[in-house]
Amino acid sequence: MSAAAPRRRFAEAIATRRLDNGARFFVLENRFNPTVSISGSMFAGPLFAPPSRRLLAAATAGELLKGTSRRSKLEIAESLESRGASLAVSADASDPVGVDIVGSALSRDVELLLDTLAEVLREPSFPEEELEKEKKRLVGAIRQQEDNTGARAWAAATRHIYPEGHPMRRRTAAERIASVESLGREELAAYHRTRYGAANFHVAVAGDVDAGTMLDGLARRFSDWRPGPAREVPGLEVPSPSPAREDVVLPDKPSADVVLMEPSDLSRPSGDFLACSLANSALGQSSLTSRLGLRVRDTEGLTYGIHSSFAASHVAGPFAVTLTVKPESRDAAVASALDEIRKFLDGGMTDKELVDEKSARVGRFLVDLASSSGLASAIDTAVYYGFGIGYLDEFPDLVSAVTRAQAQEAFARRVHPERFTIVSAGSFGLDPRSAP
Repeated sequence: MSAAAPRRRFAEAIATRRLDNGARFFVLENRFNPTVSISGSMFAGPLFAPPSRRLLAAATAGELLKGTSRRSKLEIAESLESRGASLAVSADASDPVGVDIVGSALSRDVELLLDTLAEVLREPSFPEEELEKEKKRLVGAIRQQEDNTGARAWAAATRHIYPEGHPMRRRTAAERIASVESLGREELAAYHRTRYGAANFHVAVAGDVDAGTMLDGLARRFSDWRPGPAREVPGLEVPSPSPAREDVVLPDKPSADVVLMEPSDLSRPSGDFLACSLANSALGQSSLTSRLGLRVRDTEGLTYGIHSSFAASHVAGPFAVTLTVKPESRDAAVASALDEIRKFLDGGMTDKELVDEKSARVGRFLVDLASSSGLASAIDTAVYYGFGIGYLDEFPDLVSAVTRAQAQEAFARRVHPERFTIVSAGSFGLDPRSAP
């Protein structure tokens, strides 16, 4: 019996095209089922909006499907839903640089999907009545967040760390509501004219399609789109640590949320991102299996859940540990978490932890590549961060090559418990003005 033919490398299997206006397209034929997925990005996120108007980016992206020069929101929605297709465009503070584009359809309806994508990106009309509805929804969501202990603790922590105007700083509810209420359709249209264009747009298509036909179709739809701004990310200075403590008092809360945070210089394109993130996975990625969860949650029973993370995209965000506790357990839980972090900094990962985390990371990556949506997303991510499509072939080897010493050094260089800002939100019976 002959051996199975080896899988083609992604760098060979993915068909690509770049137009004169800068638009880039990537198509991977995946014939296992009659579906197609798309995933794309644009450099039009909150970082590119004026510092006092960061919400403009999310509002603009969110309104693209609300109406165009040709069709209403209802007509667009009905045309997609009648074929079981979907399309979404969004931007938010978790990634200050990008606008995300995701969509899916049966392969027989891919032309409808791509027609709609081109229409909403190129011809949005930003109907006044739809914007007013969205403004009311946003104001309601902001007011609801004010009663959420996790959201309040995170936002307050960022205000201690990041200066006014920084995209990682969460403004107060009053500031955000004022910003929402002052939004107008002309401002959204102007942002769209300024930031949206072919030069900072790419899209990946994966599924039951012919690559050449798809590339030709995408070129036909976008070849005459204005180039717009280039794909450039302005540099942002990482602020100096500013350790502080604050209690955000919210009445009648059975549980509280705590955030331990410090600024970090880790971005996704950083050369040691994989090493640092593998170390963090061992420390606190999972409440069930990571060190913080095993000690603070399982052994000591001091928290309902605990996680650590780096907010790393094109922009270097903070390192943070978040935990949910009973108010009376807060101090003991924080002390336990800090002690475990210090032990981890002293000794680093064990050899077994490194092997386990590498296996889990590669396993998740391969599972994601088992679907057209996962393939499209993986291609989009590799292009978005400038890694190139060959990164999909290289990723398992890159993970495998990380050493224990590299992981320890990358993590220890960025995490310093003595520099943490610690913010708690819940029912502590304190006047916020008296919080230490």
